[in-house]
Amino acid sequence: MIHVAYKQGETISPQVQNITSWLREVGVETEVKLDKYKVAWAEIPAGETKKVIGLLKEKGYRHLSTITGVDLPEQGVIELIYHLAPVKLGEYPILALKTKVPRDKPEIETITDLFAIAIVYEREVYDLLGVKFIGHAGLSRILLPRDVPEDYHPLRKK
Repeated sequence: MIHVAYKQGETISPQVQNITSWLREVGVETEVKLDKYKVAWAEIPAGETKKVIGLLKEKGYRHLSTITGVDLPEQGVIELIYHLAPVKLGEYPILALKTKVPRDKPEIETITDLFAIAIVYEREVYDLLGVKFIGHAGLSRILLPRDVPEDYHPLRKK
């Protein structure tokens, strides 16, 4: 079941209801929460990321602002956050999709075929956290010198 989180007494916006319905269309069960800045947050399984982002793009989320990540060694995962914005700001909330990949094999399917700008963002996440984007045609370092040891990723803890 999909849950929409909101403050007691606050009504659920039709836009958030639409997002949960769209996620349901592709079989993803998750909770969509609005933070204090009215950014919608949802966590999705790593294996569903490309399918979900493709659907959201069709529904009007046509701008990928960035891909960020954080190393969570105590959980044994690296969390990736895909930041999406709708074509018409104000019509739908900015959306942050979180997913997790295992630290010991940090891999996820590329979305470069959905958003060309992901070519840069995925290279940055690879460079700093070591996440490999399967299917990325030119995955290589972008910020650090190319002669840095292949297993060195400065945002990795421990």
